Amino acid sequence: MGEIKSALELALEKTEDVQGDRKSLAMHEHKQIGKRLVSKVIDAEEVDLATEFARYDAEKQSWVKQGFFEVLLINIKLPNDDVELQRIRRLEHGFKAVIRDTKQLRELFKQLDSLLEQYLENRRQMIEAIRQQFEGRIRQKEQEMQRQMGSQVRLDPASDPEFAQYLRENMNRLQEQYSGVLDQVKQQLQQLFDSGR
Repeated sequence: MGEIKSALELALEKTEDVQGDRKSLAMHEHKQIGKRLVSKVIDAEEVDLATEFARYDAEKQSWVKQGFFEVLLINIKLPNDDVELQRIRRLEHGFKAVIRDTKQLRELFKQLDSLLEQYLENRRQMIEAIRQQFEGRIRQKEQEMQRQMGSQVRLDPASDPEFAQYLRENMNRLQEQYSGVLDQVKQQLQQLFDSGR
């Protein structure tokens, strides 16, 4: 005959699941707190991260730092302009709050900064070279349209579908070249973070 469980035993089994869920919920909530803190770093707000983290006991602090680190890492990407590069540079302050080996972190950020500056420069040069390459074609199209319409026409190369497609293809190739190195930097940051926990 099968075992019949008492109401108390059934209730205890259900609360075991709830205890596990409570911990998962608390972990999720504290990671979210850490994730929201990153916006203050990116927006260059004066924030004392050590004080922010110290508000929590060791376990909760670990979760807050984990969420904080995850979002910092996500924000390291190839910039489209100098404004985005400045935002990425501000992330170093955040990483210093969760990575103990600040000497290695500083060196890694110097390398990252050089990489991203080189990427932006290559990006600018590529766009300019493609614009010059398409300049003749665009002028020919302008002349054709002038003959058809009888008035002067100015076309922007960026509005030309052929130009846009060629630029997109080349931009993708450039991003692929730099993305591999960027992934290595992220892996090194992850290792620095993990080694300090």
